[in-house]
Amino acid sequence: MKIVFKRVIAYMIDFLIVSALSTMITSNSYINKDYKNYINTYEEYETFYEEYEENEEALEEALEYEAITEEEYETKLEELNSSFDDKNIDYNYKLIKLSIVSTIISILVILLYFVVIQYYFKGQTLGKWIMKLRIVSNSDKKLNILNYLIRSLILNSVLVNILSIIFVLALSKDGYLIYNEISYIITNIIEMSIVFMMFFDKKNRGLHDYLSNTHVVWEGEENEV
Repeated sequence: MKIVFKRVIAYMIDFLIVSALSTMITSNSYINKDYKNYINTYEEYETFYEEYEENEEALEEALEYEAITEEEYETKLEELNSSFDDKNIDYNYKLIKLSIVSTIISILVILLYFVVIQYYFKGQTLGKWIMKLRIVSNSDKKLNILNYLIRSLILNSVLVNILSIIFVLALSKDGYLIYNEISYIITNIIEMSIVFMMFFDKKNRGLHDYLSNTHVVWEGEENEV
């Protein structure tokens, strides 16, 4: 098994651990005052979405049984989609604002796990320890906590999440939605770059490895893989 696949497995283990910890903390209403409002709003959104699907199916059935013409169907469907788009945007924006505390908690958990713990355990998380992997310097310099921070900012989308919090607080709804679309594209480009580089780089280094001057070795062999 190539080291890149070991890294993917290790990351999945670490992701599950971080997700479980974040969920446990964010679902505590004493810590996260917006949690109940978020759940209620999300349930409202689910009901709204189900109603939209039911109305869409009703229109399709009406067309199928010739209760309405093709032209009427197109007009009603356009009106339905237009109404859905507006409310869908409002719900998503409201959910994003209600998840600010949850996002902050997730960022703190990620930094604790992937930066602080990984630094003190000399380049290993639980996932990396299970897969016998370790982060090491790509030069002779000793890794410091900044190296791990840079890795996490890129690999774990910490920087993107921090910027999202800043912009959702600073911008109007329309301004934030424009930023969100740009952020989505940039995030996808970064993720694809990381995967591509890890598969084709000689040391399987991703973008986060290059920026933090690190690479990952497998301790199951004497030599680096």
